[in-house]
Amino acid sequence: AQVTVSGDISTNTTLTKNNIYLLTGGFVYVTGNSTLTIEPGTLIKGNATALVITRGSKIIADGTQAEPIVFTSFQPAGSRAPADWGGLILCGKAPINDPAGSRLAEGGIDPVKGLYGGTDPNDNSGIVRYVRIEYAGIAIVVGNETNGLTMGGVGLGTTIDYVQVSHGGDDAFEWF
Repeated sequence: AQVTVSGDISTNTTLTKNNIYLLTGGFVYVTGNSTLTIEPGTLIKGNATALVITRGSKIIADGTQAEPIVFTSFQPAGSRAPADWGGLILCGKAPINDPAGSRLAEGGIDPVKGLYGGTDPNDNSGIVRYVRIEYAGIAIVVGNETNGLTMGGVGLGTTIDYVQVSHGGDDAFEWF
């Protein structure tokens, strides 16, 4: 079954591999210190959206070598193109190199939900392991874009392993 996901995910939520998930309606935010868990082998399709893990919330996208988690375009195979969707954005609470202590992620994100940076070097935004991100990254204007995987103020407690980003409309990986 295809399940549409939009707006805020404000409670602990699990995406299961027996469904295909369509992210739509602009940014999808995981908020309220909640955790989004994605089972190995799950397929998530983005349609003019980005998935944002806000400060204090987590993503547990812990795929396996045999069953990676795939984020891709909503377009059918053969019609997919770079910048079909906005990618995955992790907003952490670790210190950043800015006197303000926090910054706003790029790409037209919400001015509160899109903040990253803080005072906890061990902050944990979750796990992104054995994940493939395709056709993501939108350059809104030069110097203001989403990427395949964006990490802002992500702390030492976060695990990023075995991530492939391909066919992007901007950077594959960008750290702030």
